[in-house]
Amino acid sequence: MPYSPPKILVVDQHDDFRRMIVRELQDHNYTVLEASTAEDALEMITREVPDLITLETVLPDGDGFSLCKTLTEPGYTKYYAQSPTGHLPVIFITEHDTLEERRKGFEIGAADFLAKPFYRGDVLKAVNNIVRPNKRLIGLTALVVDDSQMARRISAEPLRREGLTVFECSDGDEALCFMEKMHKKIDIVITDLKMPKMGGDTLCLKLRQDLGLTDLPIIFLTAISDHTLLLDMFKVGATDYLVKPFVKEELIARLRVHLERAQLTKNLRRIIGSLKKANDEIRTLSITDPLTGCYNRNYMGVQLKKEIRTAQRCKRSLSLLMCDIDHFKRVNDRYGHTVGDEVLKGFVECMGGCIRADIDWVVRFGGEEFLIVLPETGVDGVRDVGERLRRAVEETPLKTSGDALSITASFGGTGFGPGEPPNLITVRNLLVTADNLLYSSKNNGRNRVTIGPLIGIDAES
Repeated sequence: MPYSPPKILVVDQHDDFRRMIVRELQDHNYTVLEASTAEDALEMITREVPDLITLETVLPDGDGFSLCKTLTEPGYTKYYAQSPTGHLPVIFITEHDTLEERRKGFEIGAADFLAKPFYRGDVLKAVNNIVRPNKRLIGLTALVVDDSQMARRISAEPLRREGLTVFECSDGDEALCFMEKMHKKIDIVITDLKMPKMGGDTLCLKLRQDLGLTDLPIIFLTAISDHTLLLDMFKVGATDYLVKPFVKEELIARLRVHLERAQLTKNLRRIIGSLKKANDEIRTLSITDPLTGCYNRNYMGVQLKKEIRTAQRCKRSLSLLMCDIDHFKRVNDRYGHTVGDEVLKGFVECMGGCIRADIDWVVRFGGEEFLIVLPETGVDGVRDVGERLRRAVEETPLKTSGDALSITASFGGTGFGPGEPPNLITVRNLLVTADNLLYSSKNNGRNRVTIGPLIGIDAES
């Protein structure tokens, strides 16, 4: 399909101004239609529908506001109903650029305002912003909340021209229900303050407190200019506000600032989250045995001291079980180290199913030797735990890449209770005593549990 340049209707009673606008637009590949009266403009629209109108506010046979309002009547809307926006954008050109004129124009559907006299390029820039927008904010999403359909359009259309995807809600209730489902996709909320059912202040408070959207930019639009009432909006979590009638350029400027800040905050949180995740992974690697997934000796060196101090302070018991897979060298020699590694992993899984989750913990002490730390377990209790583990290992064939293998293990355990002399309770005494008792089990035939009292080897350095 051949390219068709955008078509602009220039309506101005002054020939010199009209010709200047026409030349400027034609020089930049626009097709330009001309009219000097409201009657000519309406007649031309019925013959050749433009993509946009530049419209002087004062005309020989009426005014631009009345003409713009006429274009919203069914007799004319049928001509441009199939356009992308469903309405005909109008840029008012006025000699009296007041807030009241802008309010009046925006209420009947104005897209923009230009004040005479203007500089060369101003009209082209305003037309380009609507017909050929840069879409600098493409990819971002806004929610506009207002009980007036016209007010929503006044706010939404400039945002769409900037590239934002815009959703609309007619009151706070509807907006809250929408945000409960869609808040992860919304980058900014623009809301009227006074609305039926639920006002913007209540909506803002619920978005902040109930949904936890502390970083979401929320801009209020309000006709209230009382500074005390405006300060109340910030108390409920407003990011910014604009007093109606507002200038479109100010809305866009505020919106860009808050969106950029929100994006920076979001990116910063993402970076912090990534760093935290990386730090957590590094810490996990530093305290975990990479083969079996249980703790390593680095972790044991720090955590066992903490467990001892806690037990002593709270006057509770603590026990250790040292265990060793019987004849593990035969497994490696006969089946290879890959199967040997699988046996080690299966052995840890088997033990993990027999101890208390989040209380007891397992350390790979070295090779096929493991340590089980049992807080709040006395010497009598550790015997029962050891026997339970020994039977589970003996009765559970371990799955490997070859055949399932049956193994046994030997255990040595010791511990202390509230009445133990403090100078006897050291990491070294606990480990050496448990290790000696383990070797007693191995020397007495293996596949057995040997439990004994804590013995003082020497003072811990």
